[in-house]
Amino acid sequence: MTTFQNGDSVTVVAAGPENEGTVGRTGTVVDDGSLSGGDIAVKGIDGRITETVKGYRSYTADQLRRA
Repeated sequence: MTTFQNGDSVTVVAAGPENEGTVGRTGTVVDDGSLSGGDIAVKGIDGRITETVKGYRSYTADQLRRA
């Protein structure tokens, strides 16, 4: 299992229904999963305003790869 750290650049390689349409996008890890029970929060997937209102998208480690 690949571990990610805050600040790592990652690319989405798979996504569940809640993150449909984000495969291939690149962002930056802001939570390595230690605070959210394993889900890795990634910023830069959506625009700044959307992320401010809705928050960052989260993925499991197998849905991401280092960019």
